[in-house]
Amino acid sequence: MERGGKRWDATDGDNVYFLAQIPPPATPSPVPAPGTPSDFAATLNPDGSLGLKWKCANPPRSTGTIYQISRRTGAAGAFVSVGGSGARTFVDAGVPSGVASVTYQIVAVRSTAIGVAAQFTVNFGTDTGGTTTASVVESAPKLAA
Repeated sequence: MERGGKRWDATDGDNVYFLAQIPPPATPSPVPAPGTPSDFAATLNPDGSLGLKWKCANPPRSTGTIYQISRRTGAAGAFVSVGGSGARTFVDAGVPSGVASVTYQIVAVRSTAIGVAAQFTVNFGTDTGGTTTASVVESAPKLAA
């Protein structure tokens, strides 16, 4: 087939659309950054590990989101990376014994974008029967300036 004085093969670029007499698809717009983790829950497992889960509404068409999880013990100090997860769950097997609380920072990351980090504090205590418990305090997301 000739178009514009040049012979075109049916497999050349957008030629298939020309042959089908339809316009080529529009260039897709960039996919926004991943969402902000929320609705955090922590479960104290019998082996002392802490099971974490959360929700995160990511934009349509986004794929490959990884959640980076960091932890700090106590109310202040630096966050230390404890791992990553391709799901909205993680098991932290390295929670130090005897601490009153740990704070997790979770951020959703894709190859081209980073979401807003969220922080969640897990307080440890004992119930009336002497069983160790974990309760969650959800902090506001940390917005960039």
